[in-house]
Amino acid sequence: RCTRDRRVLVIIDLGGDDQYRGNQPGIQGSAILGASILVDAAGHDTYDAEDVSQGSSLGGVGVLIDREGNDSYRGLRRSQGQAIGGIGLLLDRAGSDTYHAALLAQGVGGPLGFGFLDDLAGDDHYYAGGMYNNPYSDTPGYDGWSQGVGAGPRGVANGGLGVLLDGEGNDTYECDYFSHGGGYWFAAGFARDFEGDDQRLGATRVAYDGGPRKDEQFLRWGLGYGCHFAAGFLFDDEGDDIYGGNIVGIAFAWDFGVTALCDFAGDDRYEIPSNGSAKCAEAGLAILLDVSGNDHYLSSTHGWANPGSPRGNFAFALDYGGTDHYVNNNFTNNGEFESGCPTGFVIDRPAIPTISDLQFKQNTSPMADH
Repeated sequence: RCTRDRRVLVIIDLGGDDQYRGNQPGIQGSAILGASILVDAAGHDTYDAEDVSQGSSLGGVGVLIDREGNDSYRGLRRSQGQAIGGIGLLLDRAGSDTYHAALLAQGVGGPLGFGFLDDLAGDDHYYAGGMYNNPYSDTPGYDGWSQGVGAGPRGVANGGLGVLLDGEGNDTYECDYFSHGGGYWFAAGFARDFEGDDQRLGATRVAYDGGPRKDEQFLRWGLGYGCHFAAGFLFDDEGDDIYGGNIVGIAFAWDFGVTALCDFAGDDRYEIPSNGSAKCAEAGLAILLDVSGNDHYLSSTHGWANPGSPRGNFAFALDYGGTDHYVNNNFTNNGEFESGCPTGFVIDRPAIPTISDLQFKQNTSPMADH
C-alpha cells in the first residue's frame, strides 16, 4: 500500500495466475501522495479492490501494467486509471479482460489529474455504474463518471484529462450517467476504439453487485458529451458498432461545450430514440461524423441546434457513403437538411474520394500530359 508513510512502492510479478485483493486505498499500482508501480508479466490475474486502486492516484503517480492474460479488474470508485492531483495509468497489453467499477473509473481525470486506461487487444468488457443514485429527480438511473472522462466539481475546481483507449477486439461497454468520452466543467475526455464490432449498450444491465437494478435502465450524458466549458470526444476506427442511450447523449454539447463522435467505418446503429444525436444548446458545438457504411439513425431529431437558446449553437450530423436509414423521413440519402434552426445541419453525402480515386481522375484528365 502506497501512502505518505511509504511514498514509493514497486512490485514486479513474472508469472502465474495471481490474485491481488485488498480493501485499503492506495493498492495495486496506486498511490496517495507518493509513487507506486505494479508490473505483472504473465498469467490470468484477478485484481479486486475498493478505493484508489488499479493504476490510480491522489496526489501522486500510480501505474499498473499487465502484459498478458485474460484478467479481471474489479474496483469500487477512483479506480482503473483515475487521477486527482497526479497521474494514474492502467496498461493491459493482451487478453480478453473485464473491467468492473461503480464510479470514477476507467480513464478519469479529476482536478489537476491525468487518468489513462489503455487495453491493446482482446474482446473486453467495460462496466461502470450500477450503485450510486444520480442527482436528477426527473430521470432514473445511476451515476458513472467513467470511461474516458475529464471532470471537476462545478464551481469548485476545474477538471483534468481522462483517456480510454482500446485496440483490437469486439468490445462491450456499459456505463451510467456522465460516462464514455466526455468532459464536465473545464475538463476534457477522450475515448477511442481502434478495431472490432463494438457495443456501447448505454446504461448498465445489472447493479454493481450483479443483482437486479433498482432503477430502470437509463443513460443520461453519455457517449460523447461536453458540458460547462468542457470537451468530450469519442472515436471508433472500424467495425459494425452500436451506440445506445436515452437522453442528452451521443454527441451532445451544452453551455460552451464541444463534442465530436467520429466513426470511420462499418455499418453502425445510433440507438437513442427519445432524444436524438448530435445536439447542442447554450452555445454548444456538436459534431457526429460517420465516414462509411450502411448506418441506422433511430431518432427523430438528429444534427439539432436548439432554436430557443439565447446564445449561438452549431450542430453537424455528417454521413458519408453507404445506404443509410433515418427514422425521420425528412432526412434522406445524399441530401442537406436544416434541423432545429439554421445552425443545425444534417448532411448525407456519397463516399469520400480516396487518394487512388483522385490520382485516377488526374491521370485520365483531358489536360493531363501524354
